[in-house]
Amino acid sequence: MANNANGNHPATQGQLSSIAEAVRGPFQTVEDMAQSFIREAIHQGAFPPGQRLNLDEIASILGISRMPVRASLRQLESEGLLRIHPYRGATVSILSAEEIAEIYEMRVLVECYLVERAIPRADEALMERLEAKAAELDSVDPEDLGRGLDVRRELYQMLYEQAGRPRALDLANQLRGSVGRYLLLQRVDPGHGHEVFMGHVHARDVDGAKKWLSSHLLKVSDALQSMAAAQGVGSDAT
Repeated sequence: MANNANGNHPATQGQLSSIAEAVRGPFQTVEDMAQSFIREAIHQGAFPPGQRLNLDEIASILGISRMPVRASLRQLESEGLLRIHPYRGATVSILSAEEIAEIYEMRVLVECYLVERAIPRADEALMERLEAKAAELDSVDPEDLGRGLDVRRELYQMLYEQAGRPRALDLANQLRGSVGRYLLLQRVDPGHGHEVFMGHVHARDVDGAKKWLSSHLLKVSDALQSMAAAQGVGSDAT
């Protein structure tokens, strides 16, 4: 695939093939599979911000026709991952500093809500699973940022599921996914100090956990906003 507008290098064919293999499943329609493939490729940075999607190549990788690939784009646009232009086709969204700020403000609201509900419901079995996942995170090579982001996401997913609020959890995942590629591409580590957060969780300290999480998310937001401003990134909605 051609280089995107920001000069980031495209994914290798092997990386895209691996993503395609991961999203294939007997319970997905071909449109669902195309959506899952493009979404995951964006989240992993295989389709970086500004890249125009080659629908024929995506269809070839997945072994399907072009039609379901095209049909999958509107849902991805509604999630904020793509922009569909009348003449340029579909490109991966570029977030402005203002958009990043809004996403993180929403993340603070939704994730603190999930934490507030989840911690009182966390039993000892869950605490043991969280400890095991935290130990796995500590063992990840700091240079393997992609793996670190994946394990960290699994850790928080495990906790947030305990809240029993699937709609809020879906929203939290959607918001996290919309900025995940920026964390990966710019090598911003969003997990520094997670052991402090987990200490609050183990102590059933809801207020302490919410305060740490809010501060942490806003610090990451500031870093990404500075990156966007330094690169002169504006909204690509036009």
